[in-house]
Amino acid sequence: MTGAKMNFFENKNLKVLAITLVIVIVMGVFCLSDNSFVSTAINAATKGLFQVTSAAASGVDGASYEDLKAENEKLKQENAKLREELVDYYNVKEENEKLWKYYDLKKENPSYQIQPANVIRRDSNDDFYSFTLDIGSADKVEVNCPVITDNGLVGWVSSVDATTCIVKTILSPDTKAGAVDKQSKDSGIITGSASLCDRNLTQLTKITEDNKIKEGDIVVTSGAGGVYPDNLIVGEVREIKFNSYDTTRYAVVEPYEDIKSITAAAVITDFDGKGEVAK
Repeated sequence: MTGAKMNFFENKNLKVLAITLVIVIVMGVFCLSDNSFVSTAINAATKGLFQVTSAAASGVDGASYEDLKAENEKLKQENAKLREELVDYYNVKEENEKLWKYYDLKKENPSYQIQPANVIRRDSNDDFYSFTLDIGSADKVEVNCPVITDNGLVGWVSSVDATTCIVKTILSPDTKAGAVDKQSKDSGIITGSASLCDRNLTQLTKITEDNKIKEGDIVVTSGAGGVYPDNLIVGEVREIKFNSYDTTRYAVVEPYEDIKSITAAAVITDFDGKGEVAK
């Protein structure tokens, strides 16, 4: 059975080869002859083929090329527009995320006017980690405005121009913020210290000798002086110490925010009681 199959395929292949050879010979004879009919037919077919090919090429090189060029330019413009819209979308999304951080604070304090911002520069020469934000007087930022993150008070605006402002932190001795121990109600002044700033610590000074402050107590702003609103979280008491220079006591306070690593913050530009000094 296998042999029969092989013979069948061999015979078939031989037949195909023979037919092919005949066709080639016949075409060769016609091509070599002076048969005008055959020559005319072949020439006409060839000429028609070249004309069709030439017309197609001409179409691509002419009108079609201009159409493709115009379409390409249109697509470029549409892509550029989409990129702009995408950038706008992410800017709005980022702004909303920043505002959402302060939603609870704003809800509890409707009078707060809060302007979120990004840290765009740090002063490498400042031992107390001051930084620059990308908002300024055009955003109603003024000198002494409190600066916060969602973890609490971090500083205050020390200088401002139209589009930026410089923030001094609560680690700086230049800071003087009225504050109170949430648990014991003992009050004092938050101010920085050169001996504490590298450890991200500040201090509650001017506390009485008979204070009831304990380690772990929460310190918040008191609102005294009208520079800071009351009840802004500052940090947590780490220890009570005795100042050998003026025989007073102070509490070492650790801010809830890592001051040295801040990348974004917000300025409170207005609040009830701003500028009011307690009598």
